[in-house]
Amino acid sequence: MDTKSQVAIDKLISADIEPTVRAWFEINQLKNLFRRGWLQAGIPAESCESVAEHSFGVATLCILLLPEFAPQLDVERVVIMALLHDVGEVYAGDITPQDGLDEHVKLVAEMESVTSILNNLPVGQEYLQIWNEFEVGETPEAQFVHQMDRLEMGLQARVYTEQGYCDLEHFYHSAIQGISDKVLRNLVGDVIPVDSDADRSIR
Repeated sequence: MDTKSQVAIDKLISADIEPTVRAWFEINQLKNLFRRGWLQAGIPAESCESVAEHSFGVATLCILLLPEFAPQLDVERVVIMALLHDVGEVYAGDITPQDGLDEHVKLVAEMESVTSILNNLPVGQEYLQIWNEFEVGETPEAQFVHQMDRLEMGLQARVYTEQGYCDLEHFYHSAIQGISDKVLRNLVGDVIPVDSDADRSIR
């Protein structure tokens, strides 16, 4: 894994620690885990977004955009989903398409990770259900969070572009292609630049 520092998680957790505290220490590792796609694109480690920062950004977009664009959705469920959607990366790591790993193998690794973290919590089964709901992506809540996941990536790419980093065009394309709601696409059309005709056609 690409991490900010080598924090040995086994030194923070033990068999007799309270499950909630143990889960916090485990999920806290996401603060230490780089979003590897940015590293692979040439963003230096000192500027690279962590997985926890990404999850916070997704949750923030949800609470900012839900009232106007999807007021009918379950707000609490959406926010929990946004905060939990990358918890599987605690032990599986941030696997990117460039790694060439089979999607099923990736899903199994992340499912084993998130299950080991949440399974013993008082609300663990509910949270596991919400995490799985995001992975399946069929409910309106899951579809909205998926779009916020892509949107956060596109906006972060814009931040990096303004900081002088180049060659991030494929992040813009991926973000726009992952936003199915036309109103949301129009909302970000001026801040997420795209050059290809294919991307313009879906706005």
